[in-house]
Amino acid sequence: MNNLPNEMLLNILSFLSVSDLKVLSKNLLSVYNSNIIWKPLFSKKFGEINSTNFFKEYVWYEKLKKHQMSYKKQWTLGCVGRIMPLTKDKWIPAEF
Repeated sequence: MNNLPNEMLLNILSFLSVSDLKVLSKNLLSVYNSNIIWKPLFSKKFGEINSTNFFKEYVWYEKLKKHQMSYKKQWTLGCVGRIMPLTKDKWIPAEF
């Protein structure tokens, strides 16, 4: 798979779902984290936003969802302490 051009890899990987995306080598990491692959996956799950790095946005939204769920769980059990809200970082734009 390393012998294929990046455009061909992007076309192949764009048909996979989130659970099927597995990084095969570090050389292909920039292709796996590209906006061409992650923008449709992100907008299908979370809706449309304006971003320059959809992979980082996807990871952050998943982290936010987990944080909200743990807060709801702690609130239900009556043991909510001092919880700091998550802050969104600025990311560099994706390569592709």
